[in-house]
Amino acid sequence: MASSRPISIYRKIAITFIVLTLLLAAVVVYFSIVSVKIVIIPNKERTAANFLATVKDAKSQASPSGAVINGLVEKIFLSAEESFGALGKEVNSAEVVGTVTIYNKTNSDQPLIKTTRLLSPDDKLFRLKQTVRVPANGQLEKVEVYADQAAKEMAIAPTKFIIPGLNQTKQDLIYAESASPFEYRELGETLVSAEDLQKAKEILTKQLADKLQAMTAAPKYQNYDNVISKVNDNAIIFNTAAKLGDKVKEFRMSAATEAAIVAFNTNEVAELARQKVAESLPDDKRLESFDKNNFQYSVDKYDVNRGTADLKIEVAAQMVLKEGTEIIKADRLVGLNRQQLDDYLSSLREVAGYEVKFTPNWINKVPSLLDHIKVEVAK
Repeated sequence: MASSRPISIYRKIAITFIVLTLLLAAVVVYFSIVSVKIVIIPNKERTAANFLATVKDAKSQASPSGAVINGLVEKIFLSAEESFGALGKEVNSAEVVGTVTIYNKTNSDQPLIKTTRLLSPDDKLFRLKQTVRVPANGQLEKVEVYADQAAKEMAIAPTKFIIPGLNQTKQDLIYAESASPFEYRELGETLVSAEDLQKAKEILTKQLADKLQAMTAAPKYQNYDNVISKVNDNAIIFNTAAKLGDKVKEFRMSAATEAAIVAFNTNEVAELARQKVAESLPDDKRLESFDKNNFQYSVDKYDVNRGTADLKIEVAAQMVLKEGTEIIKADRLVGLNRQQLDDYLSSLREVAGYEVKFTPNWINKVPSLLDHIKVEVAK
């Protein structure tokens, strides 16, 4: 019996050693195969760039600096002339006028002399312009009346009037009604006002712009898919004999200026715009999409004598993360469970979506070994 006891102890030690070895092997295997792969779908971000480019005419000898686009820059002389009505007025007096229909529901004609009074419900007094005769059991339309006192508040809305000069019985049977508002008018001599001169300039300026725009339809511009007409409003010369305050009913004004037509092809601008927006991107971003029709441009300034015009170009595009960009540090993920991992990835502005694959698939916790955490950016 004594000899079998040491054998039992050795057996226990051996079994324990084997179990521990197996456990250690299992742990080693576990840590060697447990991994997580995260594929990031990058978010598309909007980006923009503004820059100047010079359109150079084929005949130009100029050597502009910066970006240059071949095209056409043409000098155009424009002129326009027209007569305008003077709407200003030197006010000497005013009047409030309108028309009424007078009703007579008696069996006798009713004469009403010039200046006969008409009284509104709010006690505003008006008078007849002319003597009239209202037929028995009839009516007289479009009878002209005027306010006893010419004030703006006398331009009243349609209403009913009594004729206070008649006795009370007749006032109920003979009365007047207006169908349209009365009008307040200022009376005086017509003259040229500052508004008249300004309005004439605005009309002539538009005529010059319209003439220039019509010229862009000429056959010589058909080789270009973008033709811009530009009038420098500050360079327009206006001429008129009329002066502020002249007492005339109409006046003439002319306008003349030097303008430009700038023509170029969109493809050339688009390629330049693509380069400029790509140059403006951060180091960790790449150009994802660019629509050559999704940019705006306008003539900033031009020099028709040199045959050049500066285009102000505004371009928009979309950018995404470059492949291989480290937007997620693996050590930030160590030990996170699936819910915590989802919350973290969803909080990143650069991430539009993601895919997570644990190995083995029953694992739901990020391993502690950094080299077992793989993050990729989808193409």
